[in-house]
Amino acid sequence: MNYFPKTMRAGDVPYTLMLCGGAELLEEQVAEVARLVHACGAVKGTMEQIEDRVKKAHLFIIALWDDTIVGVAALKSPALTYRNTLQKKVGVDLSEKEYPVELGYVAVSAANRGRRLSSLLMAELMSQPAGAEGVFATTKRDGYRTAALPNLGFKYRGSYLNDDRETVHLLTKAGA
Repeated sequence: MNYFPKTMRAGDVPYTLMLCGGAELLEEQVAEVARLVHACGAVKGTMEQIEDRVKKAHLFIIALWDDTIVGVAALKSPALTYRNTLQKKVGVDLSEKEYPVELGYVAVSAANRGRRLSSLLMAELMSQPAGAEGVFATTKRDGYRTAALPNLGFKYRGSYLNDDRETVHLLTKAGA
């Protein structure tokens, strides 16, 4: 069993990891997570929209360095309309029964990149009981598609072009 908070190292830097639901975050933490997610381009939307989504996230793993949030990853319960859109674009069944959660909001501050912190956060999150259920993820990053997510048991299922003409990859991990 994992106990939190705990300290883990990424690139020889010690980070304090916290595990909590989006609804458990304090307002200033919600704003800090939303700013990080927005700055990293992990999600589109206004700050208010992102803050609202952060509050609804099922489970967050948060990396702190000197009491500042410098990295996050989340398991979230995506809307049915989003699932249906992905299903139409990629042709993969993403039913809530088979894939109850989505891995997302993976973001690391610019000063903390290059230490594999995002991989550490995703691995820690996927080691939680909710991560053992069926999970899907979308990414525009080739490194996540070819290495980080497959290393966590995800399988590439297809790609599509978003409204900005960027290639988005869909990966899934079956439940245990």
